[in-house]
Amino acid sequence: MQGGNALLGIRLNTFRARLLLWILLSTLALLIVLTGIFYQYTAQQIDMRVGEAAQRNVSQAMDNFSLLARGYDSLTKSIMSNAEIQRLLSREEPTVMDEFNKQLLMMGALGTIYYSYNDVKSIHIISPVGNVYSYESTTHKINHGFMKSEWMKELRESDGSLVWGGMLGEDSLTIREEQEEPVFTFGRVMTNLYTTRPLGFLVIEADPRTFLSSMNNLMIKPESRSYVYSSSGSLLVTSHPEDTSAYPEKSVLDQYPFLEDAADASDNERLIVTAMDPKLGWKLLSVTPKPVARVEQAAANRYFVIVSVAIVLAAIVIAFLLSRSVSKPIKSIVQEMRRVERGDLSPQLHTRASYDEINYMNEHFNRMVSEINGLVERNKIATASEKNAQIHALQSQVNPHFLYNTLEMIYWLLDEQENEKLANLVNSLSRMFRYSSDWRSSTAMLKEELDQIHYYMTIIGARSDGRIHVQHRVDEELMETLLPKMTLQPLIENAVIHGLSIKSAEGTITITAKGEGQMVYIFIHDDGVGIPPKKLHELQLSLKRAERLEWSQLKEEERQSLSVEPAIYGESQGSGAGFLNVHRRLVLEYGAGYGLRIDSEENIGTTVTVMVPSIMPRA
Repeated sequence: MQGGNALLGIRLNTFRARLLLWILLSTLALLIVLTGIFYQYTAQQIDMRVGEAAQRNVSQAMDNFSLLARGYDSLTKSIMSNAEIQRLLSREEPTVMDEFNKQLLMMGALGTIYYSYNDVKSIHIISPVGNVYSYESTTHKINHGFMKSEWMKELRESDGSLVWGGMLGEDSLTIREEQEEPVFTFGRVMTNLYTTRPLGFLVIEADPRTFLSSMNNLMIKPESRSYVYSSSGSLLVTSHPEDTSAYPEKSVLDQYPFLEDAADASDNERLIVTAMDPKLGWKLLSVTPKPVARVEQAAANRYFVIVSVAIVLAAIVIAFLLSRSVSKPIKSIVQEMRRVERGDLSPQLHTRASYDEINYMNEHFNRMVSEINGLVERNKIATASEKNAQIHALQSQVNPHFLYNTLEMIYWLLDEQENEKLANLVNSLSRMFRYSSDWRSSTAMLKEELDQIHYYMTIIGARSDGRIHVQHRVDEELMETLLPKMTLQPLIENAVIHGLSIKSAEGTITITAKGEGQMVYIFIHDDGVGIPPKKLHELQLSLKRAERLEWSQLKEEERQSLSVEPAIYGESQGSGAGFLNVHRRLVLEYGAGYGLRIDSEENIGTTVTVMVPSIMPRA
């Protein structure tokens, strides 16, 4: 998980990722600002347009109500002026039978008027003594509490003009079932046309769907509510009779202007439109929570979302292309720098049609690599000259050809005497000496190093009476790996002298190798006595210290190793210095990260790891 986070951090820290992120953030910030401005402007414009439409709808609804009210007024007047009804109401019947006949005659007169109006549900006339004469499509029970209601009280106190009761609900004259629709109630006082003597009260119940249909036209959104009030302030009709909690208080009406023409009385939270019929005194109030135009706003929002998504996608594409055009040449420079870090000084950046700053970096990077390459070549020449001088000095002291010839002569003499064991020893010594003294090439293949180990172990096997063995398991594909000459023998010699020779039982040295990417690991493991932890730590510090040495300090390190390493390994001298020299040669040849690594456990064994680059001979 930590590795994944680190990788993610590296990706986010790249120049390209940062540039892409900044472009996207800038585009999104600009888009958000434009979105807010566009949304605010759109909402205001839609509110204004919808407000104007709402005013027109309110004016139209108010006109419909006025026409409907005038029709109802005409209905009541036609009933009150009906001669038959006037005659029957003016006459008092002495007997029950006469009253029954009066009931029948009254129903006939009312029925004739009833069928002239489609939206009338029932017509009732209440006599001064409490008799009710009715005609309705479906017979309903009479609500006896109706005579004591507030609306009936208002009707009694009226001056003979039409009194609007509206949708009285449970307080209506007739008792209706729950599943039945409510009725719209209105009435007036019945008087004798000649004597003006009160004859009773006319109560008409009409179908409210005509009112509700006009009020539904005022619905802008489901949350919209419309109310119609009488001149006295009582609620006549509402668009949602079941929602009694939303009815405005009677005192709230005084806050709004009610004019003959529809007026906008909106506040910050609601769209409010009012109107009034000056003849009836009716007041119409329409209330809609903002934003008022859900459908229009939703359509605008969908369009804006589509445009926003398109802008964001276009911004991503533009940002990607722009960041790529800027980061690609920089990425090329970074890749070449990494190759230089790995020791490859051959790359050269090609100047392309890019930014002037990038071209300047390419040019100076090429110049820097060229100068480094020159310094490395000069250093190699100086190092080779120093090695050649050392080799010539050795050759001037001992003539190797004389030794080769002498050893081979001894080998043939022993072979003629059939002394095979001693002949093999002499042959191994001869081949070892020939290999170690031939410095025409400073590198050798791993196979050649293993052959040299074979000759060396032939001699060691004779000295140890066959108690020390060596075996290797190396894949054929790694056998041609190049490494500095005489790299493995000093390490095998250390394992024999310091790990196995002081062990009484038999010992084995195992050589294995594996390749990982551009690196080859060679493992030399012995099952000897191992190294004590304290001394192992000192040896590991010596390896690290050797990596930091300069050429001028190499001689001093070699001198100090003669006194340091015997204290680590034991009493023997010489091979300890060879161990550090091998490590130093690998570091000087290939750089930091290559060389030797040592691990050991006391009384279990020691493992030396040789780390070299995967280099094969040229075909």
